[in-house]
This record gives sequence, C-alpha cells and structure tokens, in this order.
Amino acid sequence: MNVADMDDLAARLDAAGGQPVDDPVRADLIMVNTCTVRAKAEEKAYSFFGELKRLRRTDGTRPLLVGMGCVVNKQREELAKRFPHLDLWLDFSDPDGVLAALRQSFAPLTALDLDAEFTPALDTGLSPLRFVTAIRGCNHACAYCVVPRARGPQRDVPLDRIVAEAQRLERAGAPDLAVLGQNILAYGTTSGDKRRRFVELLETLLGETGFRWITYLTSLPGDLTEEICERIVAHPRVTPLLHLPLQSGSDRVLADMRRGYDLGHYRRLVAYARQCRPDLYLTTDLLVGFPTETEEDYQATLNAAEELGFDDAFMFAYSERPGTLAARKYGDPLPRGEKLRRLNELIARQRAWGKARNRRYVGQRLAVIVERIDGAAAVARTAFNKPVHLPAAGLKVGEYALTEITSAKVSSFAGNAVP
Repeated sequence: MNVADMDDLAARLDAAGGQPVDDPVRADLIMVNTCTVRAKAEEKAYSFFGELKRLRRTDGTRPLLVGMGCVVNKQREELAKRFPHLDLWLDFSDPDGVLAALRQSFAPLTALDLDAEFTPALDTGLSPLRFVTAIRGCNHACAYCVVPRARGPQRDVPLDRIVAEAQRLERAGAPDLAVLGQNILAYGTTSGDKRRRFVELLETLLGETGFRWITYLTSLPGDLTEEICERIVAHPRVTPLLHLPLQSGSDRVLADMRRGYDLGHYRRLVAYARQCRPDLYLTTDLLVGFPTETEEDYQATLNAAEELGFDDAFMFAYSERPGTLAARKYGDPLPRGEKLRRLNELIARQRAWGKARNRRYVGQRLAVIVERIDGAAAVARTAFNKPVHLPAAGLKVGEYALTEITSAKVSSFAGNAVP
C-alpha cells in the first residue's frame, strides 16, 4: 500500500513538472512514508529521520522534509519534538491529502491545478507491478493489528475511478495490474452500492481493460467465498497467485487474534480454491509468538503449514503494537529469544517445503514479463510473482515471453526463453 501511494504521488509530482533525483542533496522535496505494522519498520523510519538532520547543501539550504504515514498517525507530536528539523508532518499517506498539504507548504506546487479526479498513468519505476488502490483502511479488528488505527476505517474508491485509473495505466503501457486493499475481498461493503462487490469490481476491470494478468491483494480468509473462487480465482486472466494469510494453525490462538475463522474453515477454502484453479500458487502470512501462543499452539502452526502446502510465506515474530487489543489484554510475555527460536525454525522448514513445491515447475513452460536486463542477463517475473533469471538475448523490458524453467530455488527460478 505504501509503495502504491508513493507511486501515485510520484506521478502527480511528475505531472506538476517535477523529476526524481538520485542524490538527496539535489532534491527540493523529500518525503518519508512510514509503516507501523512491525516495530522494525518504525525503527527504520526513526533512523532515516535522524539521518536527514545532516542533509545540507553547500549554501546551507536543504530540501523540504516531510514525514508522513502510519508512524506519524500514532505519535505526531512526539516525532515533531524529537525531529524538529523536519518541516511537515502528515498523519496519513492518501495521495489526495498529501498533495493538498504540499500545496500549502511547498512553493513549486502552490499554483498546481490538477483535476480532483487525477489518476496517475506514469511508470515511476518505484515498483515492478502497476498498482491501483481500491480500498484504504480496514474495518476488521484483529487483536494484534494496528492498521485500522493507523489507516482508519475502510473507504472504498468508487468503481468508475478505479476503472479509469486502470485504463490510463494500460494506455501508458503497463503490462499487468495489481488491485490493492487491506482486505480487497471486502470491496463494496462501504461504497454505498452493495451491488458493486469484489466480484463485480474484478469482472468490470477484466471486461473494460485488456490486461493479460490482473492480481489482487490482500485477502482475508473469512471473506473468501465459493463464488469468488468460481468467478475470480478460476478466471484465466486473473493470476494464479492467492495470498491468504493464515497467521496461526491453532484455533485457540486464531480466536484470541480475532481472525474470524478456524483452521477447518481455512482448509476447506484452500481445497475449493485449488479445485477451481489447479495451478493455484498459494502464499500466506504466519505469525509466531503471539502472547497466548503455547508450544503446542506453535507446533499446530508448523503442522498446518506442512499440511496446507504453501508455495511461499511471509513469516514474522509477534511485535507488540501499542493501542491494539493484544497489547492491552495480553501484554508481551514471551521472551524474544523464544519467539526468534520459533520463527527461525518455521522459516527453515517452510523454505524446505517451498523449495520442494517449486520443483514441480522445472521443465514447465511459463509466461513471464521481462523486468530488467543487465548485459547478457535478464530478470523476468511469472504470473505468481516469482523472479526468473534467464539469458537476455532477444528480450525487451516490459514484454511477455515464454520461458522453460530449468531449475528452482526457494525464491527464484532459472530458465531459458522459448522462441
């Protein structure tokens, strides 16, 4: 979501006559968009804020420095006192709001007159995928998650604006599209028109654009239905990637997390999704060390991960987020060493399982998008977002190619282009 927001803002600044620079000293404007979903992300933001204090040109001037996003939302006053060298603090990252604030503080933008419905159609190079945001915020209240507090309740972007933005990206040459929401499957629940649900959103995009691949992120298991599996997951122009965060394999911990489903329900969803889409590429999030997690609960997560056969997983140790239900109700009783032990074991085992599952692609021919060429070597991306390293001969950045996979690692493939 942060990458999508910054891509959007970069496009707006480009439309206003700006251009990106590699050297921060040459910049007129530096924006730091922050994330608070993990403690490590906050620490990185603090470190970067501190480094900006030393930023000076030879004449003593410096760029306008802006801190923004979820960390600012939590502690705006404290940050302003701790880092007084920053000029502007914005407790949001919504591009419309950020641009309005910049017009009040940044002289080159004071006369900016972009249409209120401006949608970016620029490949800024900040991200390999082209994004369109359908939902901001979240209405779910998972016990450990700070997103609803940091990003606010769910706000659905009007369907016609989503379609217009996707069409502009397509006209600009974007090869594929990713539709984003904190819980994308909940689209339509706050839009005022309950008929325009997630299914209608995706089917409208499929009908009114020609993207070969459309991806959607992220899906809460409690909102995945058989209808979605049948009409969207199974659609040939929707990528086979399904990111479905499990978090824990223990029903008791899932209940404490307030996830809204149990392992049996999740298991049935995965089975039906695979029935509808035999080439499904299933990824997940797994969180160990939740305050009420016992060793038995942790073992249940290991067992579930092995049973469900995830192709890949984002794995984390619990990080207490101030203001969440988990922080208020449970604290953070597990020693960090124990949480790291569980995490490291989970990572090692999931990597082994994922590598074994990746071997099924060796010998297969997969369509890829070429993303980077460096001399004689190229890096491409499969429909399920797996990097493929291959010879660059005859390939062009941004084009689709057919590749025969010759070897598979945990995080990438090697292959050869097929004429």
